[in-house]
Amino acid sequence: MTWTSMHFAVGMACAGGITAVGCAIPRRGWRWIPAAMTLGGLWANVPDMPRLFRQDFPGLHLASTLGSLDLEHFLHRWGDLFFFHATLDDCINDYALHGLIGMIFLYNLAIGLMLFLEHRQRRLVHGHAGHAPPRPHRPRAAVPRPMPAAKSVSPENDVEADDGETDPIVRLVRSSHLSRR
Repeated sequence: MTWTSMHFAVGMACAGGITAVGCAIPRRGWRWIPAAMTLGGLWANVPDMPRLFRQDFPGLHLASTLGSLDLEHFLHRWGDLFFFHATLDDCINDYALHGLIGMIFLYNLAIGLMLFLEHRQRRLVHGHAGHAPPRPHRPRAAVPRPMPAAKSVSPENDVEADDGETDPIVRLVRSSHLSRR
């Protein structure tokens, strides 16, 4: 009889593979692979769950129904529906350590896939490889405008020479923020 860790690892591998194929078709949804692997591992252990209710949680309300031997035998008859549960139970070796190593490997593979997809997304968004700073903004070339004629100012009294017209643009231009004329 195979241990729970091997059932869980095989369920993770099967559910992860099915989800990866399902995500490859529309080329999105990859972030759901770790959750699907966890659910697949739980699904692979469903035939052993009546024993869990019968031995570990006998005081629960539905423990007599969920932990019945008839339910356990029924689930074991359909065991290969739960990601090869019956086939793994027929093995002579228990493969407990193999299952633990398989679970660790599959979860790390899923984490690596998420990191790779995030890196690829950043490269696509920024439009360049690596994390170089964005290019500086170059202002457009300014079109030269004709400057208005300057008014003559007498240096003695700092008053404009009265030539008869005042240009409204020149009155609005200040030499600095300190002079308020």
